[in-house]
Amino acid sequence: MGEEPGDGSNAPGAGFSRHPTDRLIRELIRARRAATPREVEWIVDRMATAPFNPAIVPVKLRHQGLAYQGRTLGSRADSLTYHLVQRVVADDQWRAGTTAEQFVADLRAVVRAPGSRLAVFERRGGGVAVTIAPTNGITPPMQTGGGALPHLIVVYAADRGCIITGYQFSKLDQLGIPEGAQWLK
Repeated sequence: MGEEPGDGSNAPGAGFSRHPTDRLIRELIRARRAATPREVEWIVDRMATAPFNPAIVPVKLRHQGLAYQGRTLGSRADSLTYHLVQRVVADDQWRAGTTAEQFVADLRAVVRAPGSRLAVFERRGGGVAVTIAPTNGITPPMQTGGGALPHLIVVYAADRGCIITGYQFSKLDQLGIPEGAQWLK
């Protein structure tokens, strides 16, 4: 890509993303080529400004009935609400009182964190980018729950043009990142 990507995007959930940076991610995976420093910047910028998945998703049976901030999970929920309830109530990674906006701000901070790692790979036939950084220095201590873990991951779906999850973890081998993932930084 010789020029900076513009905003040729589809709205998340409106089909296959045509955003130039999403196409770049898919092309890097398909061609297995190294990204230029500028292309890495484009990917970071895209991930750090992309919306959280707006889809309504099924809620696992074990999470149905969990309540947070006046909302109780049923059999389906919007993805952001479901993830927030999981991370605060079920996993205790973020402290009670953390809002959806604060949670998403933490995920965006992971993507832009100095020293964060960035990889691209294919998952279930779609292009994915992930960013990993230490939890310390990202999540403010007053938002960290009792079950906080040392690292954070943000998973971005290039096919949909949105963040699909973010959570804390202990060890890289717990993530299921494929052996052939391309680490761009």
